[in-house]
Amino acid sequence: MPPIFVDTDNSNPKAKLYDGSKAGESATKAEAKIQAVVKKIVDKDPNFTTTKVGTPKGYTIRIAITKIEKDHSTTCTLSGSIVRYPKEVVKSGAKGEHFVNLREWGNHANASGTGEAALLDCVEAVTESMMKSGITGMSADYLKR
Repeated sequence: MPPIFVDTDNSNPKAKLYDGSKAGESATKAEAKIQAVVKKIVDKDPNFTTTKVGTPKGYTIRIAITKIEKDHSTTCTLSGSIVRYPKEVVKSGAKGEHFVNLREWGNHANASGTGEAALLDCVEAVTESMMKSGITGMSADYLKR
């Protein structure tokens, strides 16, 4: 079986996979951090790939920063979803998205400091945590396809 494809292309501004808008001026860096962590974790697993070859079956991962709090430290909360790739025919006959059931897929973390580096550390930690359960969820779902 070829590796399972995971779409990590965040280049379409009308269909962004990673949303860092809550990070304000650091939004672009936060989105790049999410993308880099997703790619690193996916490519480390031999059952998955971020390299699109032909017309693969796989998943699209969407992650958004939903909350940032800064006091003496930085707390960030991220949430996300995983959908099957490519879009599939749904009950109505149209192509639509089939979500992988991961219950509430998100997490939060704290990082020391309140600057951009602390924010990016926080985003990295949460994304890594989310991807651990994400890989498990995608592996289990792929067996049902």
